[in-house]
Amino acid sequence: MLTNAVSVSAMTLGVVAGTPTDTRFGLEFLAARQVRGIGVSLSASPQAQTQLQALERGALTEQLIQAIRQLHQAGAEAAMIYCNSLSGAVDMAAVKAAAPIEVVSPLEAYAELTQRYRNFGLLAANCQSCANIEREILSRNKTAKVIGIGNLQIVEDIEDGLAPEMIVQQHALDDLAAALVKSGVQILILGCTHFDYFYRELLAHCDGIRLFLPSERMLQLLQERLPQAA
Repeated sequence: MLTNAVSVSAMTLGVVAGTPTDTRFGLEFLAARQVRGIGVSLSASPQAQTQLQALERGALTEQLIQAIRQLHQAGAEAAMIYCNSLSGAVDMAAVKAAAPIEVVSPLEAYAELTQRYRNFGLLAANCQSCANIEREILSRNKTAKVIGIGNLQIVEDIEDGLAPEMIVQQHALDDLAAALVKSGVQILILGCTHFDYFYRELLAHCDGIRLFLPSERMLQLLQERLPQAA
């Protein structure tokens, strides 16, 4: 039982994401749990976001810090980095040290999985994100094996409003899950916050493999870390 936590439903949380769409997804995630959110996006499109992540690491880190400060000035009492690829492309230790509020990222949710599983499947927005998430896993579990796929077209189809069932069918994600099971994968990480969009549809095809999204755990981590309100 948490005796020093304050319910996040009584607070305002910031959402920092790559595009306006995943910022909106983050705000909708919070709203569905009766949490007030305010958001900011760092790029205009998935392709622009991918280019953004190719920036010098220090410059992108500073850009994220400034976005968090902007959210704090707007009233946010804590912040979620609602973007896997952004989280892996910056120096998160520097972000946390410089941020005026508590910050949580998807990478922290994945870190908790590393001692429970050995064989990971990973579906991400791009290969940069795949590499960054794999690095995070291997830094905590030297024996882990990761099968990763980056597919920006899935993200663009989501942004264009293609139905979840069409995305699963068009990108053969049901076949991907089945192939991962045959390769011994125990858990498939949906390593992009856009992928919440088709989670339920894909879940129906995931026999023998766990499907993992970080959003719920990120919110729980903030719940655990935020101090008791005065």
